[in-house]
Amino acid sequence: MASSISSSPRTVEDIFKDYSARRSSLIRALTYDVDEFYSLCDPALALARLGWIMPDIENLCLYGHPNESWEVTLPAEEVPPELPEPALGINFARDGMNRKDWLSLVAVHSDSWLLSVAFYFGARLNRNERSVVPAVEKLLFLWTALLCFF
Repeated sequence: MASSISSSPRTVEDIFKDYSARRSSLIRALTYDVDEFYSLCDPALALARLGWIMPDIENLCLYGHPNESWEVTLPAEEVPPELPEPALGINFARDGMNRKDWLSLVAVHSDSWLLSVAFYFGARLNRNERSVVPAVEKLLFLWTALLCFF
């Protein structure tokens, strides 16, 4: 499950490293590993891959991990989750959209998730330590990087 690979950055530099690693893994999923990612989100194959019969199988999420790996899986079961959740149901519209449009939609949702995770960690910092946003702003958003790849 996605929550098995976690980190708990405590400084601005650590938060930026976490953000960068997660971002890097998501860029790889949406570009170089795109065929694998696309097939993992196939609603017809999701049941067989997970080995379960689930009524909410369309609620798959794309997770980027701080070790630069990515995975498509169900959302975390713990309540509340350890981290903010990525967009649910990334595979829901997959077959009803053009592939590039769907990948762009996933990228936009992933950008939002990455920022929410960075700000979640940043909320633990004191007033003088909160300078993570300027560092994050220097990187392209996933959506922009994806457009450059196409």
